[in-house]
Amino acid sequence: MMFNIGDEINYKNVFDEASRGTILSVSSDMDSYEVMELKDGVPYYASKKLTAAENKRRKAAKKSVLSTPVFAPVKPKNMKSVFIEVLSINTPKGWPDYVPIGDVVV
Repeated sequence: MMFNIGDEINYKNVFDEASRGTILSVSSDMDSYEVMELKDGVPYYASKKLTAAENKRRKAAKKSVLSTPVFAPVKPKNMKSVFIEVLSINTPKGWPDYVPIGDVVV
């Protein structure tokens, strides 16, 4: 399933009804996943550990540090914590739906 922020998707809403809407963002209820991206259906998080390691390597090589974090894919064991924010086409001015990534039906 390939989908990105801004794409229209089919999903099941909280009432288990088929819905359609536009992806606004991706997030998680895990504290370590503060900054996230979505690329081709795969959620990524900003890894503090990988960013620090890359900046250390860059400093040793006398290069400038990164201005953006290094992103890593969410581990399979943590996928149940990932949600996408979707604005339903049925209620465009209403509140967005927060859909577990596993409930997306592209």
